[in-house]
Amino acid sequence: MTLSNRMKPFMAYLEETKYVQLKRFSKHSKIPMSQLIREAIDLRISPGDKYVTGFNDGLLAASKAVSEHEAAQMRFPSGRSFAELVNEQIEAQKMVEASDQTKGD
Repeated sequence: MTLSNRMKPFMAYLEETKYVQLKRFSKHSKIPMSQLIREAIDLRISPGDKYVTGFNDGLLAASKAVSEHEAAQMRFPSGRSFAELVNEQIEAQKMVEASDQTKGD
């Protein structure tokens, strides 16, 4: 199998600061930038990814801490608590598992 049959070219633009960070990390770790990018994509789209799971677990812990804090029980005229409003924003940051994204495809 030739390289062209196994891999497809892809081009993406990075902010200059991200490019510089990636280049420094690549040099320090002695891993080519292209390999780092491929690994990052693999991590993000792999089902059961430990990074995504850990990130989401961290958000759940933050949400629980907010919900349990006495001051967060304060209610606004709308009837909603401060904890409910903050937890909505925390929930919006949750990363979607790759397996959830491919359902129905």
